[in-house]
Amino acid sequence: MKKRLFSLLCLLGAVSGLFAGDTAYLFSYFINDSRDGLHLAYSLDGLTWTPLNHGKSFLIPTVGKNRLMRDPSICQAPDGTFHMVWTSSWTDRIIGYASSPDLIHWSEQRSIPVMMHEPAAHNCWAPELFYDEPSQTYYIFWATTIPGRHKEVPVIESEKGLNHRIYYVTTKDFNTFSETKLFFNPDFSVIDAAIVRDPVMKDLIMVVKNENSLPAEKNLRITRTTRIEDGFPTTVSPSITGDYWCEGPAPLFVDDVLYVYFDKYRNHQYGAVCSRDHGKTWEDVSDRVSFPKGIRHGTAFTVEKAVLDKLLRIHNFNPLVPDNIADPSLSKFGDTYYLYGTTDIDKGLSQAGTPVVWKSKDFVNWSFDGSHIVGFDWHKGHEYVNAKGEKKTGYFRYWAPGRVVEKNGEYYLYTTFVKPDENARTYVLKSDRPEGPFLFAGRNSISSHSLDGFDQSCIAPDIDGEPFVDDDGTAYLFWRRRMAARMTDDWQHLTGDTIVMSTARQGYSEGPVMFKRKGIYYYIYTLRGNQNYVNAYMMSRQSPLSGFEKPEGNDIFLFSSIANNVWGPGHGNVFYNEETDDYIFVYLEYGDGGTTRQVYANRMEFNEDGTIKTLVPDEKGVGYLAVSQEQRENKALKASFSASSVRSPRTSKVEIETQPNRPLADKTSLVKVERTHIYHPGNAGDQSNGTRWMAETNDDHPWLMVDLGEAMQVTECQFAFVHPAEGHAWHLEKSNDGTNWQPCAEVKEVKACSPHVATVGDKVRYLRLHIDKGAAGLWEWKIY
Repeated sequence: MKKRLFSLLCLLGAVSGLFAGDTAYLFSYFINDSRDGLHLAYSLDGLTWTPLNHGKSFLIPTVGKNRLMRDPSICQAPDGTFHMVWTSSWTDRIIGYASSPDLIHWSEQRSIPVMMHEPAAHNCWAPELFYDEPSQTYYIFWATTIPGRHKEVPVIESEKGLNHRIYYVTTKDFNTFSETKLFFNPDFSVIDAAIVRDPVMKDLIMVVKNENSLPAEKNLRITRTTRIEDGFPTTVSPSITGDYWCEGPAPLFVDDVLYVYFDKYRNHQYGAVCSRDHGKTWEDVSDRVSFPKGIRHGTAFTVEKAVLDKLLRIHNFNPLVPDNIADPSLSKFGDTYYLYGTTDIDKGLSQAGTPVVWKSKDFVNWSFDGSHIVGFDWHKGHEYVNAKGEKKTGYFRYWAPGRVVEKNGEYYLYTTFVKPDENARTYVLKSDRPEGPFLFAGRNSISSHSLDGFDQSCIAPDIDGEPFVDDDGTAYLFWRRRMAARMTDDWQHLTGDTIVMSTARQGYSEGPVMFKRKGIYYYIYTLRGNQNYVNAYMMSRQSPLSGFEKPEGNDIFLFSSIANNVWGPGHGNVFYNEETDDYIFVYLEYGDGGTTRQVYANRMEFNEDGTIKTLVPDEKGVGYLAVSQEQRENKALKASFSASSVRSPRTSKVEIETQPNRPLADKTSLVKVERTHIYHPGNAGDQSNGTRWMAETNDDHPWLMVDLGEAMQVTECQFAFVHPAEGHAWHLEKSNDGTNWQPCAEVKEVKACSPHVATVGDKVRYLRLHIDKGAAGLWEWKIY
């Protein structure tokens, strides 16, 4: 535990003290159609706003008719908790709610039924939060149309039936709420109310949008009050914005300057006005503000510097490695972590990629060099005749390696080999090194021209062999369809009876895992598959093969999280890290379906009685388990990228089961979701293993170029290519004007490794990578 604390302090020390001031400013907003959820940006001066989390969402919406997260409004409580409300649908009579201690980890989302008592209500738009310190009360207010309820105003044809007023509820704990009441009822249609307290005048300023359309107003006005419980005067100021349509005001005091940011929605721009005399006169400063691309209606608020420091440090550590991998298992020998898995190449189950072993010393920076299995040509087709007498072509495939275990200096690998004729079994291999090369047990070498002894190394008649070594050294093997048996003392054969593990749930099952914790044996088995993979477990205090019982509570401990954008967490493995006393579950994530999967990892937690707490999978992952092996600044994070071509986006549409305890036939628990992978060049510089640049399939000379903005000293580049186990050849050029290029580095012959490293050792502004052979894509380009 001391080592873990020391490592953590080293990491925090390296990034603490990012800013000298005590406060910073945050902006919550949405982009596009708001289905990808909450986005955050920060500023130190109120003028320049920079997206956080590389522009990615912090929270995916899960409530409401349309599961939107429009107009997110965030308010920080005195105890530091952040509360958020949002528009969940164009036509809902509810609003969404969630809370967070740090804006990173969020509570379960809930619906607040603020207008359910009004069956004629059209909507609940743009809810805003305001905390009234004198009464220690939260006010939630929003715009709703109730036909015939208020004085009608002339409207254009497209807005027929809409006549909004501002309503509100109060709460002290977000569990109980006051009766819904009318909050602001001027003589015009009004939406998008936002309140800020003047730090000098001590009164409250409310900014609202005059939504009248005939004649068109579509501008912002202000009104003031000294006590919120007295309401706001309905006589408002003249427009504080210019000759353009705008909405979504977000007021913010930066020292004594009051800014009001807003969406010029017809111009697809964000603007701002400011007042230096506490709201008496206003100046348009739209030409001086800078916002993230695509920003839409949100709120601006002040936070302590420590909050921003933590947000700047966050990083999504899932997927774990930059490659398409499935069925992962994890072992640690010495100071190195070893990750074994199935290499996916998006060709279905009929063909798999070259198997490799990924290594890391910090659990974040991973690499491999060559394959640990020799003697196979994974791309060579072999003809065979099936049971129907039909001629077919098949390939050798390597699948689902179990956790590598060590005995007397030898490392044992239990893995599935599939023969070209689809015969799939588990085999045992050995090596004197955990990274291989591994040879079939009992053999000293293997020739690419001969597979003699291949069948003699078969240990189980089916796939997904997973070993377990008990405290007394007795070894067991578990495999698909709940099968299990004890192994002989040499760990190369099975002995005794083969049993069927007793489980509470029936149905097809694969990817078994056995581990032991505090005298309890845990048997994990998968159910269902694809985007609806779930992991269930049984517990025993007797032995690895007997005495298993269904745990109290939820025996399905891992399943999809729509909110966290993790689908179908499937076939995985439990790793125990002795130094940190952590149990970590590594598993496959659905990806785009088929064989496009990636490896994720999350910590497991246990209750006092030993039962496993529900593991909510996320993209945050585990992070560093040791001091980072890379302390240099990655210049790619601030660079711009362009490419010879960009592959068209790929969209996956699925139905995900949100309540896995129900039968899959119960359609009420199925939710339709979709995700779109975009392959733009900037993905190569975002420090994410889950995004990538891909060239068009017909691009015969693919290249990716980086512009550092100015000439600077570059020591080396690291390239994490797409499908790296299949190998790449490439050459790199450098330039200071983007026109005249010089050769910089190259790999002429196809080499299978990740990352590829190019030595630069020069002051350059532009670098251009040409992919000569291999998949035309890049997960990451790191520049040091």
